[in-house]
Amino acid sequence: MLLPFRAAALPANVADFTLTQAIAALRRRAIQPRDLVDATQRRHAQYRDFGAFIATAYDAELERSHGAMQGDALAPVSLQGLPIAVKDNVHVAGFANTAGTPGLQGFRPARDATLVHRLREAGALFVGKTNMHELSLGVTSHNACFGDVRNARDPSRLAGGSSGGSAVAVALGMAYAAIGTDTAGSIRIPAALNGIVGLRPTVGRYPGDGVAPVSPTRDTPGPMARTVADVALLDQVITGSQRPVVAARPERIRLGVVPDFFLEGLDAQVQRLTQAALQRLRDSGVCVIDLHMPGLAELSETTGAAIGFAEFWPAMERYLRSHGTGVSMAELARDAASGDVRALIENFIAPRSPHRVCPERYETAIRVHRPALRRMFLEQFCRHKLDGIVLPTTITVAGPLAATHGIVALNDQPVSANYAYLRNTLPASNAGLPGLAMPAGYTAQGHAVGIEIDGPPHGDRQLLAVGLTVEAILSVPARGMSRECDRS
Repeated sequence: MLLPFRAAALPANVADFTLTQAIAALRRRAIQPRDLVDATQRRHAQYRDFGAFIATAYDAELERSHGAMQGDALAPVSLQGLPIAVKDNVHVAGFANTAGTPGLQGFRPARDATLVHRLREAGALFVGKTNMHELSLGVTSHNACFGDVRNARDPSRLAGGSSGGSAVAVALGMAYAAIGTDTAGSIRIPAALNGIVGLRPTVGRYPGDGVAPVSPTRDTPGPMARTVADVALLDQVITGSQRPVVAARPERIRLGVVPDFFLEGLDAQVQRLTQAALQRLRDSGVCVIDLHMPGLAELSETTGAAIGFAEFWPAMERYLRSHGTGVSMAELARDAASGDVRALIENFIAPRSPHRVCPERYETAIRVHRPALRRMFLEQFCRHKLDGIVLPTTITVAGPLAATHGIVALNDQPVSANYAYLRNTLPASNAGLPGLAMPAGYTAQGHAVGIEIDGPPHGDRQLLAVGLTVEAILSVPARGMSRECDRS
């Protein structure tokens, strides 16, 4: 029988516990919340140079942890005393909400985002706000204002983004889980490149208030943690569900694969690990079906670019005004620190930019292209009775930090970072599908490779149930930092 998490001996260091292992240890009274905060704070001190955080509050939460779990046992669904990090575009009372940009360094929301409030009500301790690609407008987590986020496996490489700080904080044991946001891949990409698990839920499954926007049609916050069981527990807390997710039986799982798109042009090592993962699934009784989806690339591209570029400026303008930030959209754009973000705003997003999306193109994307893309996926799900579509999350591994200028290597050929990291994640985002990224394995050099399952809209619980089983089948060992990272 498959367990909903990796059955393994507890790590020697408390900072390396999974979220569910930490909760189990708290229930047994084997550890106290202060032990968890102390362990994560030590990890932060050890790996501070990885740039995972913009602001921290370990000392304050260590004080709070002394009063946690006094008397009563933990509730059935509890995060009591668990250190959690939050991307710095999601409101947490007591912290600034910078969205990774200089213009919002002075903005301090008075209230938690609803999602954060629900985690706080469950007992979570918020140890910091994580670094990110400025304004969430990129996939590397390069940030000229707060510094680059470095890959948890190799600090000479990029972390992926835009939720890079959240992924690195979890991977290096600075928090037991984190909240990120995902518009086009911003949870799944850094999860894949740092060897952790990330869920992009169906848009609207989680409350989206108190989150700095990019593209409201596609934006969603989501959980990041070390295992699918950890992410499923966070989903249960955020949604208020009383029913835990149960692993699906392998022989009842049906997954589609699209060889002529998602498996085309992969880095050789990504290709090898992906094919090995697919074979393990087949050998374990999972039904894996080849799909043919002609026109997928073109339809996704025409949908995503128009919607993303058109929605950012008005959505951010409303956010700045409604939350009383005292910053105008023009001021925010003018003060952007990162060259790639300024160029994107000046050339594609600002009202008078030369390549701005005209209203007619946006309306066509919303009313014609996006529904057509969604139908294309739904037809495959219905025709083949699929639980999901499986794919490599990114088509290559994490590039060097120098790739923050926009170029990474794909089989020794230069390609744009946007293409390398967004190509496979964009279709689900543009079609409104939930997606779950998890480790597929590690290359010979120790670089993490991720595999993703995209499910039908609102099929999040079944997606997590399938994810529990797939994770158990693949049995990717939980690996610490690569030798280049390990300074302990």
